[in-house]
Amino acid sequence: MSVGEGVRVGLIGVGGIAQAAHLPNLRALGTSVVAVADAVAERARQAAQQYGVPHAYDDYRALLKRDDVDAVIVAVPTYLHYPVVTAALKAGKHVLCEKPPAMNEREAERMAELSEQQGLVLMYALQMRYRRDSQALKQLIERGELGEVYLGRAVYLRRRGAPAGWFTRKSQSGGGPLLDIGVHVIDLTWWLMGKPQPVSAAGFTFQKIGAKGVRLDRGWHPADVRERREQEVVYEVEDYAGGFIRFDNGAVLLFEVSWQLNDKERWGSTVCGTKAGASLPPPELYTEVLGEGVTVNLRVDEGNAYQEEMREFLSCIKEKRQPLTNARDGVTVMKMLTALYRSAEQGKEVSIK
Repeated sequence: MSVGEGVRVGLIGVGGIAQAAHLPNLRALGTSVVAVADAVAERARQAAQQYGVPHAYDDYRALLKRDDVDAVIVAVPTYLHYPVVTAALKAGKHVLCEKPPAMNEREAERMAELSEQQGLVLMYALQMRYRRDSQALKQLIERGELGEVYLGRAVYLRRRGAPAGWFTRKSQSGGGPLLDIGVHVIDLTWWLMGKPQPVSAAGFTFQKIGAKGVRLDRGWHPADVRERREQEVVYEVEDYAGGFIRFDNGAVLLFEVSWQLNDKERWGSTVCGTKAGASLPPPELYTEVLGEGVTVNLRVDEGNAYQEEMREFLSCIKEKRQPLTNARDGVTVMKMLTALYRSAEQGKEVSIK
């Protein structure tokens, strides 16, 4: 019996990530996709036709009324996460929600509380934890190979990689690259560090390139832009964010993220301990042999993180357990991100409670 058998899934939002990752990997895992919903009816219809899904809706509430849907994947703009996720939980559906978890920590907290009250799985799509190389580094760290981990570094820099559409409208996205791509590397690095409790944060942001750097003919655009339903660029968020997060064990996580920066494009996560350090990609261990520094290349590929994420979601539903990227982790991640924006606005380090 495949992991997908026995769980009937609906998709809410069938734009880019749903068609590039969710639907193909659900199919690969033998999952029954019962229905899709999208505010653009034609998009829902086409996705249903392409993937052999029997029902398509332009209103997610109609999908949630179906008794033959056990779980939903929510892939809508960030400002809709809270209303859609809470409606799904109230309808008795397990939820996998795309990142970032919410617009702010208050929404994330309320969603976590509701999932607990309902006894349902609420999982967030922070798929970098599910990479094979990430898992390999985590095993090394948990075995004590790095000693006391006291420093983390998270980097995700694009030179000209700003999306358009709702991503750059602050009222719909909540923020720029810090929330969009920073959430991935900050979460990954925090997890590798052992998920210490954050106590304060200092952040700063720049918006120096803005709308003039956005190319509508290429880039990381949402479906409305790619389908030419929207061509106006409204740019209300940062190009770049940097700073650090302090933890209760004395450790510090440094980060910098950008959609638009005149620098070399790169991403990665590094953790440093008293005995050794490690980073990815590629997965490497920095240690000593006979007093000499040695770099060990770990022969582990990244695997299919999206498929492993789906496998975890389906397995958690069937096994009645909490996922690796669970609702409470989502709350902590949002506390860190919200504090970084607050620090940038106030120009000083701020506490995290």
